[in-house]
Amino acid sequence: MSVDGSATTVAVLTEVAAVTKALDYMVPDTFTGPLEPGSRVRVPLHGRSVRGWVLGPGVEDPSTRELKAVRSSLGYGPPGDVIEISRWAAWRWSGTPARFLATGSPERIVHHLPRRPAPPRLEAPAGELGATGASLSISATPSALRIGPTTDPMDLVLGFLAGLHGRGALDSGSALILVPGLGYAARLVSRLSRRGIPAVDAASSWEAARAGWPVVVGTRTAAFAPVPSLAGVVVLDAEDSRYTSEATPTWNAPLVAIERARRAGAPALLVSSSPSPLLASAGPAVTVPRELERGGWPHVVVADRGADDPRTGVLSSLLAELARDALETQPDGVAVACIVNRTGRAKLLICSRCSEIARCEACDAACALDDVLRCPRCGASRPVICSGCGATHFKLLRPGTAQLAAELGLLLGVPVAEVTASATADVLDGARAVVGTEAVLNRVRRCTLVAFLDFDHHLLAPRVGAELGSLSLLGRAGRLVGGRGDSAHGTVLIQTKMPDHAVVRAAHDGDPEAVLADDLALRQQLGLPPFCAMASLRGDGAAEFAGRLSDAGLSVTPLGEGAFAAVAASTEELCDVLAGTPRPKGPLRVAVDPESI
Repeated sequence: MSVDGSATTVAVLTEVAAVTKALDYMVPDTFTGPLEPGSRVRVPLHGRSVRGWVLGPGVEDPSTRELKAVRSSLGYGPPGDVIEISRWAAWRWSGTPARFLATGSPERIVHHLPRRPAPPRLEAPAGELGATGASLSISATPSALRIGPTTDPMDLVLGFLAGLHGRGALDSGSALILVPGLGYAARLVSRLSRRGIPAVDAASSWEAARAGWPVVVGTRTAAFAPVPSLAGVVVLDAEDSRYTSEATPTWNAPLVAIERARRAGAPALLVSSSPSPLLASAGPAVTVPRELERGGWPHVVVADRGADDPRTGVLSSLLAELARDALETQPDGVAVACIVNRTGRAKLLICSRCSEIARCEACDAACALDDVLRCPRCGASRPVICSGCGATHFKLLRPGTAQLAAELGLLLGVPVAEVTASATADVLDGARAVVGTEAVLNRVRRCTLVAFLDFDHHLLAPRVGAELGSLSLLGRAGRLVGGRGDSAHGTVLIQTKMPDHAVVRAAHDGDPEAVLADDLALRQQLGLPPFCAMASLRGDGAAEFAGRLSDAGLSVTPLGEGAFAAVAASTEELCDVLAGTPRPKGPLRVAVDPESI
């Protein structure tokens, strides 16, 4: 038994990270199981038994060299196109193909595949979104569509699927829909199934995806879903940070989906309320009518804290008024959600005399205090003098969620829960209000008021993209309260000392255009992606590897604390140099397209 019916060996890539090349193994006569490329097998390696993937026929002649034999079959694995996209991803994010093949493989042994159902007859829903989805399903290049964050994308998805069905792409192919969360995937599968559309969740139905189910829905890892023939890709909420893997290598699912669609000649649609420059540059921008986009943004109320006495704390009188109204409007469940940056990602300094925020005069980020006021984003510095009143003493604000939860409970007279990333699943039981970090947005499904107690921590975070990330955060909050076009919508409250900031105005007006343009201009000014390609290097081996990359022609800049940034004119140049440069023995983390620098 063999791959092509005549060869007696197969090339196997093992899951052992240190072994990056495929090894040849004999196929014994007693072997049973699939052997096409991607099939999973168990093979001997250095005295132990390891798992691996068949890549194709072996190249060594077993008559001239004794080869070890494949021990057993582990059933079906990802198809051939996933092998190719895994090789590309390993090059693109400086990883190994085995890392990505594991992402596209089942957690258990699969010996049999279900029978693929026939796709149903589909028609695009009436309306703007349905027509837009149908028209973009025939696009030869990726499309980036901008809609309001609370807009239901269901008609858009149905229109896209109807367009694929209309040209026969779903007869034998699969549409892949990526969403940022497991709960979102389960709800979307349920909604599609109720309409008679055969859809499965990639996380729980690997066999169905491998059999070529007409519609496959999944989260980040579904970018490597084992569909044998790709008909088209839709990525919803493409700006969501959960699409980027924080583990090494730090790959991005929407970019994998775009490349996979390109190789298959299939359309790809990225849907976002505030697309990052990297995603926006992937294809032509598409917009919906202005009123439709604006109606998809939440109703925003701004509390100007610039003139307030700092001793009053972060629980303003406007917050108390809106919270009491929310509790009355929503008689049960969590009605009020308060978000505060407890971990202090931006060290927010304010003048002790006039409460003016210490900001960089060059790029407007929050300054850090040492012997001078220094900008962590662009490196500019100035004397320790308040630009508002000339005082020379600043203080650091860093509120905590536990204390604020207790204070809010006393203020409102209702049970208040503290929610952080480490909070247990039952933390919301009996709570009428919550205080926590951004984890609140993943724990609460619906409420009447979302309040950002100190939004300046997000606006002035010392990293490129902070403004765009802040706008995306407001969009995610809007999904809890509903869009302003919804008659039963709630409110997003922004407490800030900068009510005229571009992000605050954009959220209030439901128009992100200015923020997107400013972010792109800042990146161009600082020479950052997408105007270049960049990788960050961290770890004990970073200095040695940075030296090797510099010798290979890349521009290398120290980032502080033993970290470095390697920059090239193009992604192709950067990835080629990273792939061709030997790694040092010490620990090393390479992050291509780093989220923050």
